[in-house]
Amino acid sequence: MDLGRPIRTKVFTISQRYAYKTSGLTSHPAEETQMERLLRDVRFGVRSLLRSPRFSVGAVLTLSLGIGVSTAMFSVIHSVLLKAWPVQDSSRLIVVSQRQANGNSNLFSTRDFLEWKQKGGLLAQMGAHVSWAFNLSGSGAQPERVAGGEVSYEWLPALGVQPMLGRLFSPQEDVAGAGGFVVLSSALWKGRYGANPDIIGKPIQLNGAPYTVVGVMPAGFNGFTGKELLWTPLQLHPGSGVSSSSTLHWLSGLVRLPDGVSLAQARSELDSIAARLHRQDPGGDEGFGVDLQTLNDAFTRNVRPALLMLMGCVCFVLLIACANVANLLLARGAARQREMAVRTALGASPFRIVRQLLTESVLLAGAGGVIGIGIAFLLLRGMLAIHPTSVPRIEEIGIDGMVLMFSFFVSVTVGILFGLVPAIDAARVDLNDSLREHGGTSGHRFGRNRSVLVILETALACMLLIGTGLALRSLWSLRSVKLGFAPEHVLTFRIAAPPLLSGSGISGFYHDVAERVRALPGVQSAAIARDLPLSGTDPSMPIDTEGKTSSAVPGEIVTRYRTVDEGYFHTLQIPLLQGRAFSQQDTSTSMSVAIVSESLARKYWPGESAVSKRIKPQFTGSLWCVVVGVAADVRHWGADVVIEPTAYYPYTQVPDSMRSLIEANMAIAIRSRMSQNDLLHSIHSAVANVNSQVPVYEVKAMDSMVADSDSLRNFDVLLLGGFSFLSLALAAVGVYAVMAYFVSQRTREIGIHIALGASSREVLRLILRQGARLAIVGSVVGVVGAFLLRKVMASFLYGLSANDPLILFTAPCMMVLVIVLACWLPARRATKIDPITALRYE
Repeated sequence: MDLGRPIRTKVFTISQRYAYKTSGLTSHPAEETQMERLLRDVRFGVRSLLRSPRFSVGAVLTLSLGIGVSTAMFSVIHSVLLKAWPVQDSSRLIVVSQRQANGNSNLFSTRDFLEWKQKGGLLAQMGAHVSWAFNLSGSGAQPERVAGGEVSYEWLPALGVQPMLGRLFSPQEDVAGAGGFVVLSSALWKGRYGANPDIIGKPIQLNGAPYTVVGVMPAGFNGFTGKELLWTPLQLHPGSGVSSSSTLHWLSGLVRLPDGVSLAQARSELDSIAARLHRQDPGGDEGFGVDLQTLNDAFTRNVRPALLMLMGCVCFVLLIACANVANLLLARGAARQREMAVRTALGASPFRIVRQLLTESVLLAGAGGVIGIGIAFLLLRGMLAIHPTSVPRIEEIGIDGMVLMFSFFVSVTVGILFGLVPAIDAARVDLNDSLREHGGTSGHRFGRNRSVLVILETALACMLLIGTGLALRSLWSLRSVKLGFAPEHVLTFRIAAPPLLSGSGISGFYHDVAERVRALPGVQSAAIARDLPLSGTDPSMPIDTEGKTSSAVPGEIVTRYRTVDEGYFHTLQIPLLQGRAFSQQDTSTSMSVAIVSESLARKYWPGESAVSKRIKPQFTGSLWCVVVGVAADVRHWGADVVIEPTAYYPYTQVPDSMRSLIEANMAIAIRSRMSQNDLLHSIHSAVANVNSQVPVYEVKAMDSMVADSDSLRNFDVLLLGGFSFLSLALAAVGVYAVMAYFVSQRTREIGIHIALGASSREVLRLILRQGARLAIVGSVVGVVGAFLLRKVMASFLYGLSANDPLILFTAPCMMVLVIVLACWLPARRATKIDPITALRYE
């Protein structure tokens, strides 16, 4: 019989009770509830962290940076990509567009829209919308230009948003000749009409004509652009010049999916209908079916890849922060080996130790999350200050309940993520070795884990550095691209001819405004155009060419359509390569003329002069036009957009059948070295002298339009550069902390080396070699990772390969240099160790 066993058990139990008693407990652990155990772990964790203030502050700040940037980026992702639109069940709303034979999407022509409604089955209730702008006058206020939309009567009901006052349009109000009706936004109703409920049934003045107010939409609804303030019935007239043209695509479609019908089923049904329609009319529009996209996809498809890429970069930063803190915890765990050994000897199980250490790491992450929310708030304010105009709903970003839940989830997750490995390592203690240690090394296992984490964070930082380098070089390449015009010292604004004018009266109005603007002091030249470069609109118009067949595939956009005046090419400094510019003699009664771009001339008349050739726009009432000049190509959408063939026509020769659409509003560009503020008052006076009821709007410097065209790319590069700098700093601080701990733990060993005759240079080389080895391995892993992600990166680059050798060489070298510099301070400190002091060190 073993009499010693119960005695040892009794002594061990007494030791346990004493340990818990000195910890402030009032009961034995076996008698505690789960909540009491949790609270005890939290109290012990707080005391433990407070005993190491430098470690705790460093870990919390590191985590707060990672959690802060991830929270800020998630707020953007949530507001732009994930948040439901302020309409009923937005996931069932489908944006419909026409799919061409080459796979591109386009808007509907009136004929095609009506045909799809009649034969499309699912699209029988499709609504149509076109963005429009109106001159709003009356009510004793100054005339102003307001953004709005013309919609069919099905469009607003499809959204499922009910008006807060009045009603929506009826089918009888959406027919040509029915009169003017309007639904106001809440913002316009409150701002212009003082939230007067009696506005329902009263007329307001739009474009000089009375429109009866039938409803007011609820607060927060401003259409899909977020800027629309009112809506009027579309009132399509199939016999008008605009509506009868099958080549003029101007309408966007919207339909709500019936319950039980998936998007794939809807696509299959509509493709079969498209095939049947094409068989019935082989000579009709070359359009090939329709495209269906959810509302969210339709409005975010251009920005989604960039935002997801940035979110991926943020995840890298967060992982680097986690690796950094995990390294610190490993070092701290090595220093606490004796503590863990004593607790194990007193009966603590490995699970119990892991739970306690995970509690400490979650506390660190929680504190980092709280500070991170503040950092996210500041970052979001900075993002709003520099946000690109092309990002939809960017003004809605902020810290809401969903963002707070995400921050909480990330904090708990990273607390477990970075604390798990150090906790498991700390729980795997050897009682004999640990209790005999007197300030020795952390052991091979701790050293291996720290090295792996250093390599991980170095690799991630190197990948971000490579991405930033590629983005910067791509942006530099983009800046060197010639736009085809000179945007410097050019101010633009838009005006709309009074609606009561028609025919030559519209041309005369714009001519009078242009002449008065040209006469202003300091103005060098001025030009009129329907669509200036980088203005955000770019209509297409197929053309016929006399005696030539286009090499374009069916459905391809053949030309871009521009209506301009005689001063256009001179004011924007677009070179004329052949022939002449337009003149004041090019009027509605003279021979119809056109100027074509270099790419259009090369497409239709390769190897010969385009001057004196004839082209004809494909719309009702158009005439054959003689080409009188060839202009250099212009990048209308931005430096990174492919040049498309363009035809220019005098605005004075636009047929009356198309004048209401093409010349509903025009832009005027002024070349002057005067400041915008100095010119603006004179411009308003010049327009008012022609017609005081015509507002001037969208006043922009063309330099700012160029900047806006690159705003999304600049935004991406700026954020990517910030993330790279942050990751580089975190990696450097992490390596510094690890090497500093390495030096402190090997003080005795270094002192012995120095006592045996090792020089300061040899000690320095020893420390730097270890750091450089980890940096080189991490950088190589980072280059491999960047190579594996090259297809993702290539989609964001312009004029540059994702395998650019200069960046793939420079970025890792910079990474290694930064890491070696981070190792230099601990290495320098090691060379100053006094051998006598080191030999006494514990």
